[in-house]
Amino acid sequence: MRAIKLAAALSSVLLLGIVFKGMPGHAAEDNSFNIVTSPLPINLTATPGSIVTTNIKIKNGGTKTEKLKVTLMKFAAYGEEGKPSIQDRGVGDDYFDWVTFSPNAFDAPSNEWVNVKMTINLPKSAAFGYYYAAAFSRANVVQTPTGSKQNVLIGSTAVLVLVDAKVPGASRTANIASFTADKSFYEFLPSAFTVKIHNSGNVHLKPVGNIFISRGSKQVAMLDVNSIAGNVLPNSNRIFTAEWNDGFPVYSTKQSGGKVELDENDKPIKSLKWDFSKASRLRFGHYTAHLVMAYDNGTKDVPLEATVGFWVIPWRVIGAGLVIAVLTGAGLWSFIQKILKKLPRNKAKAKKTDEKSS
Repeated sequence: MRAIKLAAALSSVLLLGIVFKGMPGHAAEDNSFNIVTSPLPINLTATPGSIVTTNIKIKNGGTKTEKLKVTLMKFAAYGEEGKPSIQDRGVGDDYFDWVTFSPNAFDAPSNEWVNVKMTINLPKSAAFGYYYAAAFSRANVVQTPTGSKQNVLIGSTAVLVLVDAKVPGASRTANIASFTADKSFYEFLPSAFTVKIHNSGNVHLKPVGNIFISRGSKQVAMLDVNSIAGNVLPNSNRIFTAEWNDGFPVYSTKQSGGKVELDENDKPIKSLKWDFSKASRLRFGHYTAHLVMAYDNGTKDVPLEATVGFWVIPWRVIGAGLVIAVLTGAGLWSFIQKILKKLPRNKAKAKKTDEKSS
């Protein structure tokens, strides 16, 4: 049996709705198909020649009992953002034969959890990584005019299952392909960071870490990177993002009625938020973002590091401050001049008074 080569990254979105079109001539029963699964994701480790099992919990969030079935599929990745692409069995995918489900068809009462046992019988020839998707869908069977039976898949919810078959020769190697800030100059926060990790090995990895933001020698913030422990699949890249928004003022996404407002290009509209309780967090100057991540290579944690610099210059706040300072200074100078003009007259009056008294 051969290991599967996947050229993309595992999604942090591990529960996904996959909508299939109905067969011609058949309409969807209803649009209330609502299935919740747990745990998310499922990571399994086993040795070749062994049997490994896991329980998948399914809850029907609809209002009536559903007849469900589970279908074994595989997943690759879509792009570098970690979005999974669920795929059917292909030619040579004999690792599908290692998997059984119990039960593989069942009734799911409304708002109740049902357990499905997934068993994987790895042969001695198994090696490295295998990437399954257990898809749960309605098990409706309809009679066609020709008398044959077809399964009508109204919708499906897939659980991603990663299997690491431990064998000698496993290569767990990764590097930082890039670490960037979305801008080199900001007026106000947030600043967004993008980390691209490349997995050059033959087994999936879970790099995690932090971004430490400093101004000079003083650390001012720490951001999590890949806190959900998303995987990077073999021979692929995956992008992770982090945002630093602890500032004053700060741009935030506008919402109306609990929904994000979008501009004409379908991008979130940002508005400047002035929370004067955070006035002490006015950011100004040059900052350094130091990325520190690590992954397990099978024997130890391997560190990954990178650095990027950027500026935060709140020029409008600075400009307003200068205007106020100039106006205040001008007013003060005018006041002083008035006082100075009166001083000679007062001295002269005092002199005349002294002469008369003498």
